[in-house]
Amino acid sequence: MSEYAAPVQQSTLRRLRDESLAVDTMYRTVANWQGAIGLGILLLLVVVAVFADVIAPYGEAEQVRGSHLIGPSWQHWFGTDNLSRDVFSRVLFGLRISLWVSGAAVLGGGALGTLFGFFAGYAGGWTETILMRFVDTLLAFPILLLGIAVLAILGTGTQQVALALGIAQVPYFARLARAQMLAEKERDYVLAARALGAPPARIIFRHIASNTLPPLLVQGALAMAFAVIIEATLSFLGLGASPPTPTLGIVLSEGRRWLTSGVWWWVIFPTIGLALLVLSLNFLADAVVKAIDPHRRHQ
Repeated sequence: MSEYAAPVQQSTLRRLRDESLAVDTMYRTVANWQGAIGLGILLLLVVVAVFADVIAPYGEAEQVRGSHLIGPSWQHWFGTDNLSRDVFSRVLFGLRISLWVSGAAVLGGGALGTLFGFFAGYAGGWTETILMRFVDTLLAFPILLLGIAVLAILGTGTQQVALALGIAQVPYFARLARAQMLAEKERDYVLAARALGAPPARIIFRHIASNTLPPLLVQGALAMAFAVIIEATLSFLGLGASPPTPTLGIVLSEGRRWLTSGVWWWVIFPTIGLALLVLSLNFLADAVVKAIDPHRRHQ
């Protein structure tokens, strides 16, 4: 029985890859060494962030008596800060907040932008013109400047930062989704679905969306990496979460004042965490780009 199991599983996987561009893209992404490393690092960081309450030896703002500015040791792996707080614990909790803010921003802004782009590209005419001019207006503002403007209106905080970054992501996903819709909506399978009387919503989300997913995944990975950096920048500038709530940007902002005093650990470890997060997302994006390359799909 077991000698036939592997061929059956391989044939099933091959059939799914042949039938779905998304499945084939995910398979090729994980098979690529960059994709495997990027996904592995990202999953590790996500697990560490989600279970920070269990893994962290101290609370996010807990002060440890007699631990003022102690360097890395067995008791404090990343050292302590000027308020006797464990930097390792603050980095873990900060990583959770940074992932939540950037992930919510990309998911929310990406979903809204994709809907805008799909609807504009499929409808065409004046509807497309009006929607895309609105998108172009948002695109005219740099992400950091737009985020600061939104936070100036809504106030500071993690939810406000997520909303600001989500609004900033809308035009990028909208333009990409519209371009994909224009390329796909005149294909034979779409014309066949129209001839059979399928409603526009079914054509867009059942037939076209699956074939436009890979480029949107690339944009999502790149947008996530960029959102992590922007969130850290806004927190660094004091526009994110309010202390003592930690984010990677807040920990870096607090530590930079002590860098010239030789307190290197307060800055280097949050920087490494931020770099690993951005690197894993960029690795994933590069792997997806290679996976959707038409010259590689039939190899």
